[in-house]
Amino acid sequence: MIKIRKSDNLFSLVTILVLFLILVVLRFVYAPVNVLSWDVFGYYLYLPSKFIYHDLGLSNHSWLNKLIAQYQSTATLYQAYIGPTGKWVMKYSMGLAVLYMPFFFISHLLTPILGYPADGLSLPYQYGLAIGALLYSFIGLVFFRKILLKFFNDKSTMLLLILMVLGTNYLNQASVGNLLSHNFLFTLVAALVWFTIKWHEKQKTLYIILIGGLSGMITLIRPNEGVCLIIPVLWGIYNKESLKEKIRLIRKNKLQILVAACCFIIILLPQFYYWKKYAGSFIFYSYPNPGEGLDLLSPHISNFLFSFRKGWFVYTPIIIMPVIGLYFLLKKQKQIFWPIFIYSLVSIYLVSSWTCWWYAGGCYSQRAIISLYVLLAIPFGFLIKRINELKFYKKTTIYLILFFFLILNIFQFWQFNKDILKHDGMTAKYYFSILGKTKVPDNAADMLLVDRSVTGIERMTNPEKFNKKIIGIYDFATVNSSNRDHYIRDSFDSTRYCLVMDSSLSFSPGLTIKYKNITGEYYAWIRATVEYKYSKDYKEENSLLVITFDHKGGSYKYFTGSLSYSDSTKTIWNKTTFDYQTPEVRSVNDELKVYVWHRGKNRVYIKNLIVEAYDPITPN
Repeated sequence: MIKIRKSDNLFSLVTILVLFLILVVLRFVYAPVNVLSWDVFGYYLYLPSKFIYHDLGLSNHSWLNKLIAQYQSTATLYQAYIGPTGKWVMKYSMGLAVLYMPFFFISHLLTPILGYPADGLSLPYQYGLAIGALLYSFIGLVFFRKILLKFFNDKSTMLLLILMVLGTNYLNQASVGNLLSHNFLFTLVAALVWFTIKWHEKQKTLYIILIGGLSGMITLIRPNEGVCLIIPVLWGIYNKESLKEKIRLIRKNKLQILVAACCFIIILLPQFYYWKKYAGSFIFYSYPNPGEGLDLLSPHISNFLFSFRKGWFVYTPIIIMPVIGLYFLLKKQKQIFWPIFIYSLVSIYLVSSWTCWWYAGGCYSQRAIISLYVLLAIPFGFLIKRINELKFYKKTTIYLILFFFLILNIFQFWQFNKDILKHDGMTAKYYFSILGKTKVPDNAADMLLVDRSVTGIERMTNPEKFNKKIIGIYDFATVNSSNRDHYIRDSFDSTRYCLVMDSSLSFSPGLTIKYKNITGEYYAWIRATVEYKYSKDYKEENSLLVITFDHKGGSYKYFTGSLSYSDSTKTIWNKTTFDYQTPEVRSVNDELKVYVWHRGKNRVYIKNLIVEAYDPITPN
């Protein structure tokens, strides 16, 4: 490693100050109004529920519904759900809430002084937490610089800082999107790498305590980020002899290792306690929706890297450079190549194994991988060393390419925050239609992936753009032997039967169709129709038409439409129709299910359940 005097590091010091100033300016150019919304609302919810409303279990939704209605913080309360014990459980772990906490308390104290309601979501909280997140960004840059100076001179460090901050999607996540987890994870991973380096140089107890605590906090923010332990565990190992030396080092300092393990667990204890109290077990998988989750046997690596929807290499092309730089790192610094390489591979594999591999809105490119930039900057630095050894015209050409990537990223950051480059739904056609543009061209919106509702209210408005086909009919005209007693003659057609449902039959027979038998496209519209009639003395809850998808026995995108009740429904057959857009299915073998759910004791009569599919017409 290069030994550099502190007095020689002025360029990189000025650089992180300028970069931080840029982040601050960008954060307030795009003012932090309603930043405590969507996923961030879920991360943050622990704090107001515990310290303002004293309702960590969300047993009283009146205050929560009032906040959501006033601040429009979410369209649906997907951030929490009823767990196995019947109590409400937060979807996200509490790591970010812990890091938000100091700024939450400061904001809570200042809010009444500034004349705002101390409700947890008023403007001082929004600004207070956004400012706090900027402080975490600055700390991350400080550690990032310290790491780079361990391997490179001051000017190379300056260049790497500029390229990795302004040339990647870190720019967006450390400024406008700075309350999402990735800004904080970048800072924590940078600190973890730094103290890992320091402990391997000199085995101070403080360093190992910080390694354990930082690893615990990273895991508390996102449990799958527990793979960060790869960094200290594999640091310095590159062959059989170095492995033996690492084992000797661990044995010599086994008490310190035990202390680090204790620190790691202590950080996680509040989460274990919360899960035990509200979910019923110390370890709990908090993503119950079968439509999302880790699927380690089906990673989406090619899409994750190359898709125009959110491909990492497509929207952050400069990151190809550190990947190339891994070759030069292997040649020059074998002792750190393997922890960086293995950690990178495992991280990419994990984040691309998430069924929602594009990670919805909130950033362009792949936000889930930003913490990896701390380590990828090192092989990038060794690539730059090699570039500087090339002949002038080759070196100039490569630097021009790097400059282009830098300008492209800054411009796309602007496009993204002007809603030209979309949060989701991007396609290759749309990307090239807005490339270099300052406004969206006419008809470009038609090139995007289909817009999906976030409110659960769906209605197909353009059936002429689809091929219509009937994919299932259950007319109840023939008696089903398993429910024989629930079939009676149709009063309007004595030659046919209908189904009668009461307290002894809550769920009707229904239709089950695999996605691959509905469409070969990435989505379709479903239109479900059913005829029904209530008994004359019916005074209970309406029956519901249920439309849902099933993945390995678990239901997702569950929709219910009410079979409305009126005086006429007692005497004549009524027909109702509901539209339903297919979700982003986990597997083409997932099944669409359509049936009637009867919630009353008195009778309702059902017939002619028909399911139609509207398959998108592929343009020539």
